[in-house]
Amino acid sequence: MIVSSKEIAKKLEDIFKELNNSEYHVNPFFRISKGTPEQMKKYQFTNSKFPRIIVLIDFLISIPVNVIKLFIYLFCSVIFFHQYRTFKYETQKGDMLFLSHAIGENITKTDGDQFFALIPEHFHKENQKVSILYTNHNLVGYHKNSKSLKLKSSEIDRYLIPKFLKPTENINYLRLIIPASFRCFFNGLQKLLSNPIVSILLIKSSIAFYSRSTYSNYLVCQRVQKYCNKNDLSTLILTFEGHSYEQYTIEKIGRSQPRLSFMVYQHSPIVTDHFGVENFLKTNTRNLTVLTTGPFYEKVFKSFSMVPKYQILGSSKADTNFIDSAENLKTQILFAPEGTTVATLSFLKLINYLCSMNPELLFSIRLHPNLKRNLFVNFLIKKLGKKSNFSVSADSLSEDLKKSKLVFYRSSAVGVQALMSQAVPIFYSDSKEVGLNVLGNQSILFPVVTNLKDARRYLISEPPYVSKNERVHLFDEIFSKIDYKKIHTLLRI
Repeated sequence: MIVSSKEIAKKLEDIFKELNNSEYHVNPFFRISKGTPEQMKKYQFTNSKFPRIIVLIDFLISIPVNVIKLFIYLFCSVIFFHQYRTFKYETQKGDMLFLSHAIGENITKTDGDQFFALIPEHFHKENQKVSILYTNHNLVGYHKNSKSLKLKSSEIDRYLIPKFLKPTENINYLRLIIPASFRCFFNGLQKLLSNPIVSILLIKSSIAFYSRSTYSNYLVCQRVQKYCNKNDLSTLILTFEGHSYEQYTIEKIGRSQPRLSFMVYQHSPIVTDHFGVENFLKTNTRNLTVLTTGPFYEKVFKSFSMVPKYQILGSSKADTNFIDSAENLKTQILFAPEGTTVATLSFLKLINYLCSMNPELLFSIRLHPNLKRNLFVNFLIKKLGKKSNFSVSADSLSEDLKKSKLVFYRSSAVGVQALMSQAVPIFYSDSKEVGLNVLGNQSILFPVVTNLKDARRYLISEPPYVSKNERVHLFDEIFSKIDYKKIHTLLRI
């Protein structure tokens, strides 16, 4: 029997309820944010032939490995302790704190924030003292990236979180994860025969308490909590994608800061398989404000829970007019995978299949700005680079959409942005992943393709026609324009 992604997500939430300890959200194993192949990879053992034997062997192997990991974490916390000198000296008092990520455009001179756009700047204009903490995604280059954050022209204070805990903080970290790990392991053993799927998930979760991702969740929460304790903050604002650290941070800091207001901003499209978003809202009992990019998501979130306050704030992606295209320019087929190597490789293989069969068309791929290109991605791009009708786009999205006939996407926001052009958005993915469609439940007007042959069919046939008014209406439902007048309202929430 094959256990689906949705079933695994449901079982994990049931396990978490039974454990009845919000501190366990520090372990991201318990919360599937989005059912992508990348995130589901660590649960693929549930569908193996002998899952219990595999997981038990994995547990035995993990014992010495995890001991070594803990020593490495402690050693690195000493080696990288110098980062706290910069971090500590730069800390100042503020009213409002944003938690963002030091990736992509956030560590360049570009103004604004890749996730929050110019929202922090507009809070700042309302005489709020605004600061932004950035999670650290790079092992090296701390001081270089810290300086890059300071090069942005706004007066907002920006701080990069060090990569490791302070040496003394490792003690409390171990006090949390070791008992939690043992509890999950023994609960799993008790269910080994009666409920094998739940059993192996529990045992596997006990191993995951020693993972780098668990360590990172704890580290981020520690830095945010310390900042909140030192400053008379009124509001903490996080991105909202259904990750475990979002709920973990809010729950933990909320207990020590009962008067602190929490906001989460849904900055990117939410798909059907965003299990973490749904489960976050259904299990949250704390008062918080959920900021959405459009009315569609407000309705979806309210169907999950009426506990939070919901506010349509809009999206910077909506700052565009409809892109009209001349017919003689519409010869390009555009591909826009999300920022993972698995999705990028899948789209490159599709391009490789289509390029040779349709030499009269131009094929272009927009690589996600946060993509970490590995050897396989570079190899396929180099191989495709020998074809005269393939290119890696260096143009703006509006320029790409202007000259494109079709846009293949998966869970990328480009699939939504294509609505504001004459290009036809086409969802492309495996049949098991149709829940990743950013236009999934919002529209049945656009094609869904799950194999190579069907993809080519749309190249040689006339794609379905959808009127400009229908496109614009659907786009506005998902990505409304940011209403900065609402900043005044939000400050009073």
